[in-house]
Amino acid sequence: MKKIILSIFASIILSVTSFSAFAKTEVIWWDLLGGGDGVRMSQMIDAFEKENPDIDIVNSTLEWGPPYYAKLQTSAAIGEQPDIAIYHISRYQMAKGTNIFSPISVDELASVGVTADQYYEPIWNKAKADDDGYLFGLPLDNPLYVMHINLDMFEEAGLLDENGHPTALNGDFDNFMAQMEKLKAITGDTPPISFVNSSQYAIYWWMLSIIYQIGGEIWNPDDGYCPGDQCEKSMQFLADLVDKGYMNRNADGATEQGNFVSGKSAIYIDGGWNTPTHVDLARKNELPFKYGAFKIPQLGPTMAAMLHSHTFIIPHSDVDPISDEKRAAVLRIMGWFSKNSLYWATAGHYLPHRPTVESPFFQNMWPNSGYADVGEVGFFEPNHPIFGIAGPSYDVMGNWFPGGVNGDISVEEAIQGAREEMNAMM
Repeated sequence: MKKIILSIFASIILSVTSFSAFAKTEVIWWDLLGGGDGVRMSQMIDAFEKENPDIDIVNSTLEWGPPYYAKLQTSAAIGEQPDIAIYHISRYQMAKGTNIFSPISVDELASVGVTADQYYEPIWNKAKADDDGYLFGLPLDNPLYVMHINLDMFEEAGLLDENGHPTALNGDFDNFMAQMEKLKAITGDTPPISFVNSSQYAIYWWMLSIIYQIGGEIWNPDDGYCPGDQCEKSMQFLADLVDKGYMNRNADGATEQGNFVSGKSAIYIDGGWNTPTHVDLARKNELPFKYGAFKIPQLGPTMAAMLHSHTFIIPHSDVDPISDEKRAAVLRIMGWFSKNSLYWATAGHYLPHRPTVESPFFQNMWPNSGYADVGEVGFFEPNHPIFGIAGPSYDVMGNWFPGGVNGDISVEEAIQGAREEMNAMM
C-alpha cells in the first residue's frame, strides 16, 4: 500500500511538473501588415516562439488604415483589446486623447535590453509620451520613400559617380530637370520617372521631403499650415515634371511600377517596401536591368527624408487592463524584435535600431545599403493631432494635391485650398 501511495504521489508531482514546464503565456497580437510584410512578420513570430517556448503569440492581421484603428479603439473600450499591436507613430498625437496607449517606462524597456542610446534621437523622441521617462510605443522600422533606379540607363546617361551612386541628380530643381532630359533621350516615349501622382499619399510623402530640403516646413503654431512659399515651390516642381513629359499625368500604381520593372522608365519614386519585389525579380533574372535603390534626390541645401514608423504599443483598457504576466511577455517580445530586426529590413524598411543599422550586415545589405545613412537626415511630421497616416489631413490633400500636380487646377489654388481647410481643422 505504501508503494502504491508513493507511486500515486510521484505521478501527481510529475504531472504538475510537466504542466509547469509546458505552460505558456498567450499573447494576442494585432497588426495591419499585408503582402510581403505580413509574410516576413509571421516568419519572425515563428522564430521568436522557437527561442521563447513559454510564450505563444496569437497573431491577426486586420484591414489597413482607418478600419484598423477604429477596431483597436472599440476593442479597448470593451476590454477585448490585443496585448500588443502595431501602430503608426505618425498617429500618436492624433490618438493621445483616446487613451489607447499604456505607456511603457524606460526602465521596463531597459529590463529587456532596450535603451535610448540604441536609437536615432529623432526616432526615439517621436515615440516619447508626455510623461517624462515613458514612451507611447517602441519603433520597429522606418518606412520611407526612396528612389529605385535602372542603373543601366543611369550609366548610359553618365549619371553615376565613381561609387555607382546617382549623385548627379542632387543640387536644385534646374539641375534635376537637366538630368531628366538626358534620361528622356533614352526612355523615349515613356517618361523617365515612374511616380503615382494620382495619389495624395505619394505626392505628400515626396513633396514634404522637398519642402524640408528647400528650407520650409509643413506647419508651425504661429503661421499655420504651409507657411511661406515652399509648399507652392515644391508642388510646382512636381507639376513641371508632368508638363515637361518627365512623369505621366494622373498616373496609377500598376502602370508606373509596370513601366519600371519592364525597363521602360529609369526612376521609380515610391516606398522602400517595394524593394523586395524588385529584388525577387532580379534574383529570378526577370528584371531586364541592373537595379539599385537610393535616397530621394537632394533638391535644396539640406538633405531631408520624411520617415514613417511601425511601432509596438501596449493597448490600454479601463475595462480589462493587461495582466502583469502578459505585460512582461510583451516586453520580452519588444526586446527580441528590437535586437533581431535585421531580417525585417529585407522588406525594404529602414531600421531605427542603431546597432543593427551600423552593423556590417545592414551596411552591405543590397539594395538597402543605398539608403543606409538615412537615419541621420530623417524627419517626421509635426506633433499635432491633425497629422497622421490615414488621418483627416489626407482627405484634405486628396481634394487638392492631385489636381495641382496634374494641371486640373493651378498650384496656387491647390495649396491655398488645402491651407484654408487644414487651418480651419486645426
